[in-house]
Amino acid sequence: MKLKIDDSVVEALKYGLSYELYKALLLSYGKRGEKAFFYVKNRRIKKYKDFFVVVGREEYVVDEDFCTCKDFQLRLKCQKPCAHILAMFIAKRLKMYDEFDAYYIDFLIPND
Repeated sequence: MKLKIDDSVVEALKYGLSYELYKALLLSYGKRGEKAFFYVKNRRIKKYKDFFVVVGREEYVVDEDFCTCKDFQLRLKCQKPCAHILAMFIAKRLKMYDEFDAYYIDFLIPND
């Protein structure tokens, strides 16, 4: 299932990381939208070869329609975007992420 990002957020993206974007996120997603704006503004999004990762209380693996956070899986029941998915969506379009020439999965598997 493809998660839908509110049209007002998509429209506000043409102004970059702006007050218009902040307002659209806040009005459409409340606190989750505000957190997403904070993550992007503070460059807390990492792009690896295999995944995007958003650094919140911990590192959350994010894909277009999935996040490893409990908010997305339990409260939103995988039906609406969490702050991390919103942040990844914005960061991708504005190209505001730190890029790593590595696979994130390699950091999760212990080397023997």
